Amino acid sequence: MDSNREHQPSAEANEPTRTFSPPGRVVLGTLLIALVFVVVLEFLVIISFVGQRLWRDPALTSDLGFTLPLLLWVAVAVLAVIGVLRVVTAWLHVDEKGFRLQGLCRSTLEAPWKDVARVIAVRDIDRGASPAEALDSGETSYDGVYLMDAHDHRMLAVSSRLFGDRAQETVLRHAENAGVPVDHYDAIRPRELRKQVPQALTFIDRHPNLLLLGLVVFYVFHNVYTFVVWGL
Repeated sequence: MDSNREHQPSAEANEPTRTFSPPGRVVLGTLLIALVFVVVLEFLVIISFVGQRLWRDPALTSDLGFTLPLLLWVAVAVLAVIGVLRVVTAWLHVDEKGFRLQGLCRSTLEAPWKDVARVIAVRDIDRGASPAEALDSGETSYDGVYLMDAHDHRMLAVSSRLFGDRAQETVLRHAENAGVPVDHYDAIRPRELRKQVPQALTFIDRHPNLLLLGLVVFYVFHNVYTFVVWGL
């Protein structure tokens, strides 16, 4: 772990406002993941509903237990659409005055550099084996760049996977030129990072495998329940 490594500002520090958005591969990947969640993992629900023409069944509007598989599928579809919109419409604006993150289905995050107390830049957060490790973001990127306020609450997390390496480097340059302290770490475990900066990582950041397990349990329950209630 190295918290004292120098980060040299470049001539681009005085660059004008930069706007970053998700690259094409992230957009395509997000759409593919949404398709998997809404169609592939819900295939039994869809073929049961369509194959049996259940929209004609009077129980669909009168029996909550009978309607529940459809309601859960609609909920999954709505959440997937919201997730896609949050990713593909995300715009990160960075300049010498501050930052602004905006997009559909998300609250706008905006603050001047004077409100940022410090920045935590971690090259590698060692979470052990997890699905996220399969997405190699490159040797030049940071696993996480976190902007913290005076109370050590996270204001913004800049991900190289969502906005790219240059977004992280631009944020770090402007922060340093604004006089914001930047702490660099080559490698750190989530538990150690949480001890030093409790609010830097969300619950999902710390336990990505728990989220995966929850999704598996939900889809198994949904499909088994659908089979029991609707049959094939």
